[in-house]
Amino acid sequence: MGIAERKEREKKQRREEIIRAAEKVFLSSGFEQSTMDDIASEAELSKGTLYLYFKSKDDLHMEVARKAIALLRDLTAKAAEGGRNALEKLGRMGRAAVEFNRSHPDRMRAILTLEHIEPQGISMSTSEVQHMIYRESTVETVMQVVEQGVKEKLIRADIPLALIAHTLWMTVLSVIRFVSMKAPLLEMLELSQEQFFEIHFELVLNGIKS
Repeated sequence: MGIAERKEREKKQRREEIIRAAEKVFLSSGFEQSTMDDIASEAELSKGTLYLYFKSKDDLHMEVARKAIALLRDLTAKAAEGGRNALEKLGRMGRAAVEFNRSHPDRMRAILTLEHIEPQGISMSTSEVQHMIYRESTVETVMQVVEQGVKEKLIRADIPLALIAHTLWMTVLSVIRFVSMKAPLLEMLELSQEQFFEIHFELVLNGIKS
């Protein structure tokens, strides 16, 4: 291995170490409360060195969230395999996302709090953002399943696939966020979280049936 290759490998390794340190800090202290100083300390690096790899905390937040997005994508894709048709697959994917929120609440929070990041605050081009959405996230699988549903004549063909897929996935994340934030209120209203999710999935899926 040449000097240039070794340096590139060391750079990638250092970058991964920083991301792991950021994940540990974010998940223990919360994204809002964490600072670049905290991450530099956890990574045992100077703050200046940290900024050589990531220009902002938002950049690190994005990288931590991408790891969570990939894990959620894999779990929902596996859940879809058990469905007999597209509608069943979409329902199973939604329930898998709910289970992910229960078993990995901090990682789901990393995904949900991406909405607070301003586009100008991250070092990603438009094409990189598109790649993350359409290749790294669950949206890609949802689009494939929706396309299957259209072919099966179970899902409406008058709405663009991408629009249906994004709407479906956004509603799943939105209802998970709502239930997570309002769990005590639902309890006071004697509304079961499980029933809440099931009714939500039923109403949404009925809305896209052909």
